[in-house]
Amino acid sequence: MQDPSKNQFGYAFRGGTNANSNVVAAIEAYVADDLDTENAFKLTNGDTIFSAPEALDAVNTYFDLFKEASPPSSVAWGYPEMVEGFSNGSTAFLLQDPEVIATVEQSEAITAEQWSTAPLLTGPTGKAAQPMATAGWGTAASSEHKAEAAKLIEFLSEDKQATTFAQENSLVPIVKSAADSDFYKTGPWASYVTMNENPDTYLSVTQPRGSSWWTEWIQKSDSEIQQVLIGQLTPEKLLAGWDEYWTEKWKSE
Repeated sequence: MQDPSKNQFGYAFRGGTNANSNVVAAIEAYVADDLDTENAFKLTNGDTIFSAPEALDAVNTYFDLFKEASPPSSVAWGYPEMVEGFSNGSTAFLLQDPEVIATVEQSEAITAEQWSTAPLLTGPTGKAAQPMATAGWGTAASSEHKAEAAKLIEFLSEDKQATTFAQENSLVPIVKSAADSDFYKTGPWASYVTMNENPDTYLSVTQPRGSSWWTEWIQKSDSEIQQVLIGQLTPEKLLAGWDEYWTEKWKSE
């Protein structure tokens, strides 16, 4: 899988925009036994996940993927670049969201027989954290047709319509009955069924994405990850800074 002379690499590393999400995923898997599922940036004792000794093992292991198994240019890769790296066949693995399934299915570089998905990698705990992010239909407060809109939303939320919408938009559906569909039971979607059928292994968690400083956090953490990758910041200082950042933010709430 790893032959740089042939432009073949093991992993589509995310070192650019939103790089923090995969680093955090690794940390959460390593501290899963003590994770606060209602705020997955916290341990059950109230400390940040970044303060845990296991967090350093997690980031060191994850950053080794960049050093040993990823294209050097992936120091700046965000969503488009890492998906392109996988779908054109130059990288063997990537960690991504479900909408990428539709993108890869359209690839002309790799065939359907050459790729699939797997459940999230578990850490030493034997568990992984699956952050939940949801969206839904709504009616504007200024609407002059609230009753009609409510009926439409009710219709769109029924099993058949909700499943069709999810399939056509490469999303995980909101209804349990979708798991009985061959579309989701087989092929690349089967991994999501597996994870949802094993909630003790694949923990459903909520991250503090509603915080008013979330955008600030994204910019800070992404920048500092790049500093680690180019040798300007140590993993120890990275985690210490993240621990201090979230501890102080929560104190100010």
